[in-house]
Amino acid sequence: MSAWKPFSRPSNDPIKSLVLIFVLWKFVLVLLAVASPLPGYDTSSLILTRGHHLHASHRNFHSEFCTTRERLAINLVRWDAIYFVKAAERGYVNEQEWAFSWVFARLIAFVASYFPSPEHALESCIWAGVFISHVSHLLSVLVLHRLFIAVRNETQNSKIAFVGAVLHIISPAGLFLSAPYGESLFSLLNFSGMLLYVNHHRARQDRSSWDVLQDYYLIGSGCCFALAASIRSNGLLSGLIFVYDVATLIPPLLRFRLGLNGLRRLVVTVAAGLSIALGFLGPQWLAYEEFCAAATPNRHVRPWCTNLFPSIYSWAQGHYWDVGFLQYWTLSNVPLFLIAAPMLWLLVQSSFMALSGRLQAQALDALPSPRNSVVRQKTLELREISDSSDIERRCLRRLALPQLVLAVTAFASFHVQIINRISSGYPIWYLAIAISLVNGTPLHTFDKAQNNASHLVVRWMASYAIIQGGLYASFLPPA
Repeated sequence: MSAWKPFSRPSNDPIKSLVLIFVLWKFVLVLLAVASPLPGYDTSSLILTRGHHLHASHRNFHSEFCTTRERLAINLVRWDAIYFVKAAERGYVNEQEWAFSWVFARLIAFVASYFPSPEHALESCIWAGVFISHVSHLLSVLVLHRLFIAVRNETQNSKIAFVGAVLHIISPAGLFLSAPYGESLFSLLNFSGMLLYVNHHRARQDRSSWDVLQDYYLIGSGCCFALAASIRSNGLLSGLIFVYDVATLIPPLLRFRLGLNGLRRLVVTVAAGLSIALGFLGPQWLAYEEFCAAATPNRHVRPWCTNLFPSIYSWAQGHYWDVGFLQYWTLSNVPLFLIAAPMLWLLVQSSFMALSGRLQAQALDALPSPRNSVVRQKTLELREISDSSDIERRCLRRLALPQLVLAVTAFASFHVQIINRISSGYPIWYLAIAISLVNGTPLHTFDKAQNNASHLVVRWMASYAIIQGGLYASFLPPA
């Protein structure tokens, strides 16, 4: 292997290069957060972190917060991060807090026990959340690199896998991947589930692998997706991967042609898919026990307790934040749809590219007849390439489904601007841009002409991450 040259030949040692790029990019974002003005547009973070002994007026605020540590803590605890760190500090009290991951808040509380702060317990939770986000983001970069290698069956030095992982570093999610938010941890878990799923298909290709190993990969994939769903509700969309698999197994089952191995695969796939639902429903059950099951005649029962599917998450999102089908389609929100438009376009375009077969290597149409030993050897090699390409095609089609449905639901039902950060946990659009950059192929589904759209996209990603970082640290929308 050639010597590692981080700036001229970074893919010679991709892991070192990815770590270096990660550190440099995070350093830029941290400087941006520290340099942002205090207390920001909204004083919620100020009141939260220093409220119990805040005696100075806002005019004297700069003398109150003079250290870099304090500035960084305040500017990283914005928007939803306030809910996460407060719930981690004292548990869930108010109904609307249950819209924010119970699992992530408990994880912050656990890690905070190793970040003791004698003056302010909440500070421990802040730095625990920041620590979790940074470690999770770095690990998700490395897992994504491995995922692209596995799905394309390439070497460790694959330029496409390297570029795709770098794109995840400079994701437009920006400072959200450094703050006490669940996006980094969700990305790590979602990518890990997809990697195990691809490994399941590679193990099936390897005839010498044990059946139990294939089942282990599939169950492990479902468990990772379940944990991802417990961090962010859109993790449920990863269940579409298993729905697709079940749909392909039902026809042979109905024709009694599935066989014992196929029946085993069906059972394991269903079990993996059901585990994802359990990851989402677990915290909902805890909330139901607290607000509904323990209700007494003298205690007001919340309206969502009597629903057919009593979900506190759905109720809180709709009741407190007006989330619902077409609820966000108002004239005042048009600028937010324009902000989300580039990412929505990327998600839809790359998903259709994967579904139509544009992202993966083309399968060989014909193989030579094995007339002599040389041709036979060549035939075996070509068939191996063809089998690998077929696995790549099947995997990418399945991995594209959650991303496509996410884009559609975000456009129709979400606060659409959040797509710029929650898209960070989906791999297909990174892969599409990486292939376009490395191979010089177009980034359009139906356009065969060469274009520089991928270069423009990368510039937009970096620019948006920087701008959004400054807005986030100043407590300014969009969030």
